[in-house]
Amino acid sequence: MNWTDLRQALKEFPPERLIELLKGLHDLSPQNKAWLQAQVLPVGQDTAYLEDCRQKVIKLVYNPARKFPDMPHFRDAKKIISEYKAATKDLWGTLDLMLTYVERGHAFTNDFGDIDEPFYDKLINMLEHFAVELKNSPARRELYGRFRQRLLKMNRTADIGWGYGDFVHETVGDLEAEFGD
Repeated sequence: MNWTDLRQALKEFPPERLIELLKGLHDLSPQNKAWLQAQVLPVGQDTAYLEDCRQKVIKLVYNPARKFPDMPHFRDAKKIISEYKAATKDLWGTLDLMLTYVERGHAFTNDFGDIDEPFYDKLINMLEHFAVELKNSPARRELYGRFRQRLLKMNRTADIGWGYGDFVHETVGDLEAEFGD
């Protein structure tokens, strides 16, 4: 069945049946739930979904509560961030997840020492994407203010590996010069 046929069939459904269908889609996956809520509620209202995604990113990148953590699963964490962004269109939440990804990788290398270049490349790419998204936002000053302390804290402990520390210092310095107090 193509969209035209489906659309025609849906037009003939009574409102109660449409609500049942939406409930089924809502219950099918967290992404569907977030998307539907984003269409109905103001942006940023679904804090439970954001927190669930944050905990998944922490678990996939580095949860210091684990005695012997695995190497970070950056690809899976990046997928969580992409799904959140697509489902909610919530820029603040997306930036929060991106920064959480970088912070957890940053903590991993500070706790376990120098890692390899691909590890740092993944952190650099995410931090760069974070900075670009932030700078392109009409609310960039407000957003920077919400993330400023986290960025400055990370900057203080960034004297680590493969040019990564230099990139953190440069990126945070640029953001601070543009949006800092």
